[in-house]
Amino acid sequence: MLSAVEGEVESHAVCPQHPEREAVRTCARCGRYVCSGCEQENGQCRECMRLSALEVPDSRGRARRAVTALQFAAATDLLSLGLHSLLFLGVFTEEVRGLPATGVIFLNVGGGLLAQVFLLMWFHRVVRQLKALGQDIGDSPAMAVWWWLIPLANWVKPYHLMKEVATRLGGAHFAAALPLSVWWGANVLSRIMNQVDQRIIGKLETADGGMATTGALVGLIAAGSALAMALFSVQIIRALQEQLDQRRDGLEFGDGPVPEARAEAA
Repeated sequence: MLSAVEGEVESHAVCPQHPEREAVRTCARCGRYVCSGCEQENGQCRECMRLSALEVPDSRGRARRAVTALQFAAATDLLSLGLHSLLFLGVFTEEVRGLPATGVIFLNVGGGLLAQVFLLMWFHRVVRQLKALGQDIGDSPAMAVWWWLIPLANWVKPYHLMKEVATRLGGAHFAAALPLSVWWGANVLSRIMNQVDQRIIGKLETADGGMATTGALVGLIAAGSALAMALFSVQIIRALQEQLDQRRDGLEFGDGPVPEARAEAA
């Protein structure tokens, strides 16, 4: 939209929503003029940003599946915790120890892998939605998932990514209120104990009873840490998804013109 003062030849572009304000740029998507109050971080106008965000499927379904998978993983971790408690107390004899241990380990590994897959599917969709909302976390959705799988980097980077997502969704105070440090600490402890447990179990056939007891204790710590991690993961997913749902519900109703006070502040 162009505006000109009578008697002047030069015209200047103005914002369609605020004709009294001069435009600062054109929308990167539709090409309409936008003022400083209507301009979004991604270079789009408010309406195009809303439409772009709604084009990305929401993550509610993936969040539900991730929570269900994590709850199943928590149940298998609880079984593993009980098994290692019995092994530590010496309830199982050497002859009957193998069968229940094999079954629980099979369920535990399967449940953990399933939970990891659904968690990463949900996380990919969340990062994609944030990007559409103009809240880029610095990595593409695909790269944000790969950081969980890259050796060495996956000991630290996922924690920072999850914290960044929480900050983008609810601010620093919201992110600080989530049990992110405890969640990731439990994850690291579980992984360390699992590695130690695997090395000890390999020696059980030739080791004495003391080594077997130590192996059961390490497995007990690993299972307890994995259980805590799964439960904290459920809590974090629900909190983040709730924040994302609130944003998306607001977009679906559409945004009206920018309030005058907000436009003045911009």
